Amino acid sequence: FEIAGRLKLNPFSQDGASDGKITFIASDKVFKNLTGMSDYSLVMIKTSRAFSEKDILSIENILNNRYVFNDMRDQDTSATFFAFKLFIYGFLAVIIVVSVLNIMNSISMSVSARMNQYGSMRAIGVSNKQIIRMISSEAFTYSLCGCVIGCVIGLPISKFIYDFLISSHFAYAKWTLPVTSLVFIFLFVVGASVLAVYYPIKRICNTDIRDTINEL
Repeated sequence: FEIAGRLKLNPFSQDGASDGKITFIASDKVFKNLTGMSDYSLVMIKTSRAFSEKDILSIENILNNRYVFNDMRDQDTSATFFAFKLFIYGFLAVIIVVSVLNIMNSISMSVSARMNQYGSMRAIGVSNKQIIRMISSEAFTYSLCGCVIGCVIGLPISKFIYDFLISSHFAYAKWTLPVTSLVFIFLFVVGASVLAVYYPIKRICNTDIRDTINEL
């Protein structure tokens, strides 16, 4: 079997010490090959804060010493998990803000570079609704192309990383298409595009045609 990594601290002890013991973390297949045991299973029960000692005794009585029972309520890792989630979602929030600013900046620069052209179109009879449709179509085309290209590049990379880090060591873990996340990303990009075209369109509609013509 292949060793995937070596931990500096013991994740199964409260202080991280190994106490002179060697602990192997392996998949079901590797465990069966090493020990020859096929009827071994681990059941973990997540309890609420209201779980009392009486409830623990009830579980022990049900097991009747036929199984190994460990009470690990003192090894609560919720604080560490919360810190990890805070870091991940904070990082995602930064990416979202950068994405919104990038979309808005790109659309605004594109519109600003062609203000004279839009003014000329309005001078020859193109209505504001037609200008709005033109800018909106351009913005949503950019957004849709960005979503498609991002999915084509990002999904294979996501599957490769998942298979390399997780599926290769845990046979039961399978990568699935994140449909919910993709729908959320698509709706977010559409919303960002709507926000990006609002101010440029408002600026064009509020600009007098004569001011634009005089700049030509």
